[in-house]
Amino acid sequence: MGFRSGITVICLMLSCVATEVRAGPWGVAQLMEALAARHSGRAEFVERKYVSILTEPVESSGELTFVKPDRLEKRTVRPVSERLVLEGDRLSLERGGERRSAGLDEYPEIAALVGSIRSILLGDRIALEKLYRLSLNGDAGRWTLLLVPSTPAVAERVAYLRIGGFDGKVDRVEIHLPGGDYSVMSIREIAQR
Repeated sequence: MGFRSGITVICLMLSCVATEVRAGPWGVAQLMEALAARHSGRAEFVERKYVSILTEPVESSGELTFVKPDRLEKRTVRPVSERLVLEGDRLSLERGGERRSAGLDEYPEIAALVGSIRSILLGDRIALEKLYRLSLNGDAGRWTLLLVPSTPAVAERVAYLRIGGFDGKVDRVEIHLPGGDYSVMSIREIAQR
């Protein structure tokens, strides 16, 4: 082996090592770290709800805002204007000029869903594992996190959640209910100014 060939082999070996170090292991812990590293964000969403008694999905769209540590807002602009805000343990809903507010503990079905979405955005594995068994497929470039209820109380309200994304960003949220109805939300991040 000549000098040039030897250097080439060493470079290839170093390149492989560097790739392995950069890629590192990928699992739920690494995903939660990537999600937790994000501080806030805004995104546009399109949500389609598939309900067994309807022949067509119900589509809505609007904007999502998340601000650490605990504020999640869903502002729907189509087909009707509606604003849902979860801040701390308070949930408020504005629709048709009326505003209602309640504690999350008064709406356990919403707590299981919206609270879980917030826990995902926070990368709060401990909170998620209190309610769900987590399994992750893919890699950092394209991942899918499956959340299956681990308690009967949550299983009465949610069959499973499937969250998709890339790096530390969520771009798809599927919510499947026990009766077969489900919703799919596609999310597109709005660039920060």
